[in-house]
Formats: sequence, structure tokens, C-alpha cells
Amino acid sequence: RGSSRPSKLHGHHISRQSTIKMATTSLRTLTTALCMGGALGLLLPDAGNIFAKIIAGDIPSFKVMETEHCIAILDAFPVCPGHTLLIPKKASVTCADMEGDSLTGTMAELPKLVRAVQKATGAPAARVISNVGPEAGQIVFHTHFHIIPRHTKDASWANSKEMVTKEEALPVMEAIKKALAEGC
Repeated sequence: RGSSRPSKLHGHHISRQSTIKMATTSLRTLTTALCMGGALGLLLPDAGNIFAKIIAGDIPSFKVMETEHCIAILDAFPVCPGHTLLIPKKASVTCADMEGDSLTGTMAELPKLVRAVQKATGAPAARVISNVGPEAGQIVFHTHFHIIPRHTKDASWANSKEMVTKEEALPVMEAIKKALAEGC
């Protein structure tokens, strides 16, 4: 336990009980500030998020491309075959937080990746989405862009309840890689 003698804080004597009360109040204030910050779009990057782990190579993925600034992987719970994610390697919470080489390097790959996904899936169109904040549906707080191939009157946005299997993912992943290699 510690001493019951008062401590000094900024020249004032305070008891152990007062110290604990101040620490608890500070922790509550910090928690509230972070929650309010989140509501205001001031979320902090989470170094332990699944995309950071994929980028570090700690978790396997179906990687379709990788550059100095970004990677592209198949979504583990795809809306449809070919649903791909473009993820900057530099941590940022949303696209509104991206800057510099991370922004330009990642965005330079987006048009090529969209064309490759369309070519690989035979889709005449694609939807490109980045959910910015939890209210918009963002679940992983590391910037990422969804590239979702679209076919006529195919407007579903619901993710699959089933994780993509290796058998489903490999042919699509290889087709996208081939399309990228052919210069999409």
C-alpha cells in the first residue's frame, strides 16, 4: 500500500485518496474526450487493427498487389466476387487524414485497380467507397477503399455473412493480378 502521508502536487499537500480521485477524474475526462473526439471525427489510428496486421504480414490475406505505399487485398467478407480493398500502408484513420506520399501513392493505384477488378470479373461498372467514420459504416479504423464490381441491377451493399474461401478467392485474385500485369 503506500504511505498515508500527504504528497505534494504543485506545492500543495494532497492525500493518497485525493491523488486516486484526481487520477480517476483525469481518466474519465480523457475517455470522454476520446469518445467526443470520435464523434467529431478525431479518431486515433489503432496500430493493432486487422489491416495493420495484414500489412505487417502477421495475418494472411489474398493480396492482389503491393507497392511502396499501399496494398490491395480481396475483402474477407465480400459483397460479391472481386470485392477488393485498397489500403495505404501508412496509418491513418480515414481518407480525410491521408497526406503526402501516402495519399498520392495510394490514389495513383486506384484507377488501375478499378480497371483490373472490372476486367477480372467482367463487370461493366464498379463502386468505389471509403466509409469515413463509424456513422458511415466504418468498422476498421485504418483508411481503406472498397472496389466493388457491379453488374446491371446488382445494387446490394450487404457484406457476406460467410468468409470467402480459398477456393473462391484464388481464381479472382489471380485474374486481378493478371489484369494488373497486362497494364490496366
